Amino acid sequence: MAQGKQTPRQKMINLMYIVFIAMMAMQVDRQVLRSFEDITVSLDQSSKLTAENNATFYDQIKNKADDDPDYMAIRDASNQVKSEADKAYNVIENIKSELMSLQEYTLPTYGTEVAEEETNYNSLQNTDVLTKMMFAKQNEPTEVGSTLLQAINDFREFMSKAYENSPNDKNRVEQLFDTSDRGNRSWLNAMFYDQPMVAGLANLTKIQSDIRTEEGNLVRALLSNKLEDEIELKAFQPIVMASPVVLANEPADASIAFGAFDSLLQGIVTIEGEEIPLVDGKAEFALNTSGVGSKSISGTMTYRGPDGNFIEPIPFTHEYEVISETIAEPPSGAIISADAMNVVYRGLDNPISATVNGTDGPVSLRASIGGLRSAGAGKWVFNPPAGSGTVTFTASATTSTGKTVSGTREFRIKPVPPARGHIANRTSIAIPANGLAGQTIRVDWPDFLLDVKGEVTEFKVKVPGQPTAVVSGNKMSAAAGALSQAKRGDVVGIFDIKYTSTAGSGTASSITIEVN
Repeated sequence: MAQGKQTPRQKMINLMYIVFIAMMAMQVDRQVLRSFEDITVSLDQSSKLTAENNATFYDQIKNKADDDPDYMAIRDASNQVKSEADKAYNVIENIKSELMSLQEYTLPTYGTEVAEEETNYNSLQNTDVLTKMMFAKQNEPTEVGSTLLQAINDFREFMSKAYENSPNDKNRVEQLFDTSDRGNRSWLNAMFYDQPMVAGLANLTKIQSDIRTEEGNLVRALLSNKLEDEIELKAFQPIVMASPVVLANEPADASIAFGAFDSLLQGIVTIEGEEIPLVDGKAEFALNTSGVGSKSISGTMTYRGPDGNFIEPIPFTHEYEVISETIAEPPSGAIISADAMNVVYRGLDNPISATVNGTDGPVSLRASIGGLRSAGAGKWVFNPPAGSGTVTFTASATTSTGKTVSGTREFRIKPVPPARGHIANRTSIAIPANGLAGQTIRVDWPDFLLDVKGEVTEFKVKVPGQPTAVVSGNKMSAAAGALSQAKRGDVVGIFDIKYTSTAGSGTASSITIEVN
């Protein structure tokens, strides 16, 4: 064979190698494009699932606002969150629709019975349409590009302001929707200039998924904070602890505290213009015992909430009788008090005591409805029957002269407040991803005076990007499949926590878990 000459056979072999290498390169390119397409489909489905889950929280808030005016502010705030999220999401959706229309491309729907169409790889790899849509020149965006950038920036600023008092959440959303320059290139240029159409679709759909996820995180936080405030703050009520009968010109003391009070609570009691600080959760002062007859004290209480600000003052009144050591005439009336609070709770044994002023004999007590039983001298237990709203107690006893003295007092019957859902006594907790499945969901009634025991029977778990898991019992291990998909920085929601208790069944407040 002459030097530099190739036989026809050798030329054919070389040509076949070239064709083979080209085909291999084409196959790799197609696999990459198909992967981008699959990612886009997955992100699109995740956004829709997250939107469905968010809708359950909006429904909860609306239903509570319909029944309780205190939830109207939460409803208005959540509606604003939805409006801002929808506005940003829809801007991106319109851009995606226009892009796919120009390419005559339709995003596939996997997992259906409809036969999948052959992927149009020419459309997927085309870079001209996306570039022309977003850029007038390389570093000059079109109206479409500017609109996209503005929508993302507006949503980031709204979320950042909403999280002003939560630095971790604020930092997360600012990083997630950061549109600052990437080196010597603008964010828009780095994301979309000279990019294949399918890559642009994937980037746009990823932003939509992040919008729905952060929308849900904020709405859950609004609802969770309100439920916690309901239990932790509204449980405090002024209680005056003083004898209802005192001797004239003899020292007599009284104490005022919050029902279910906290010894570390910071607050002030004001009586006739004089401020009395709380010590160990109570304000102590001297009663006026000058002169015989009926007297009263009144004032206000205020305390510092979790946010560090004082709540609106809560008014209180207390009546008492000043008598001499010798009772000239037996008083006409009785004293009836609830040992725990100023109300009695449905479904529980409420301790009741009763005394009648100026009498020697034993006190008898009757209730206007059933559920009262004796618990010793001057003591009773009352368990209100279902469907009742108030109960009137009548106490009576006889004096040394044989005269019967009686008195009545009406009490409100209230349901036991909803339980607090918690993990390790916390409603918001950070847990490593590998420790999620080992947690147990529990309920309790913090700052509630009566003893209530409860067990969780069912709850729901929402991991970002995953369908909501419904769990029977109280173990998160039953949702291990969904929990295994949680990533660092995700916020997992535990909601619709169903429980049974000694006071009946109900739904507890939600729990949020930050995966670290």
